[in-house]
Amino acid sequence: MEFNRKGISEQVADSIKKKIQEGVYKVGEKIPGEREMGIELSVSRNTVREAYKILEAYGYITAKHGTGVFVASPEHQIQKMTEAFFVSTDQIKDFFSVRKILEEWTVKWSIENSDAEQFKELERIIKEANEVVNGTINYERLAQLDHEFHITLANNSKNVVLIRIMNYLIDLLSESRRTAIQIPGRALQSVKEHTKILEAMKQKDVALAQKYMIEHLDSVERSITENNSSN
Repeated sequence: MEFNRKGISEQVADSIKKKIQEGVYKVGEKIPGEREMGIELSVSRNTVREAYKILEAYGYITAKHGTGVFVASPEHQIQKMTEAFFVSTDQIKDFFSVRKILEEWTVKWSIENSDAEQFKELERIIKEANEVVNGTINYERLAQLDHEFHITLANNSKNVVLIRIMNYLIDLLSESRRTAIQIPGRALQSVKEHTKILEAMKQKDVALAQKYMIEHLDSVERSITENNSSN
């Protein structure tokens, strides 16, 4: 196999990743060791070692000491992606930029497709969050309620593609959400912001609900960014 001069180990990693994605190497299957893979791809053992490190960092493979290297499950890959996602402020910024676009439309479609019963479900989530914030604070439950609020909005949109994307994106944020919700004042702020969004939605005011959603996501993004920079 021929590689150009730019990042040979990265290209080897891409080549192996492609084989995993195409099913040449299957989940749970042991893949060739460094020496064998080096011979197969006509590269040095060190290059393969670096490629394996890259693939392990992204969750495509797992190295078991004394046993070998194995193709990881999709669940392991998502977990690794989640761990690696919130590394820099730039990534958080990109994440929220995409989320703002999606949640603007989520609010619009949710208003168009929701009935009184679905608004009641959002009210129930906010009511419980208020009780938790003003009682014995359970951060794990608050993080779950925050998740429920945004996923319920997505479900109410009735857009199957949006629902799947939002589930994926919000799962990526799970670790960061648990951290953010413990920032002093953040939980109460989120409950207040969710309340404003819902009130505008009940009035069928799309523009106002979208405005409140963007303000909410801006506020959460600032909390996470400021918390990360102070750690």
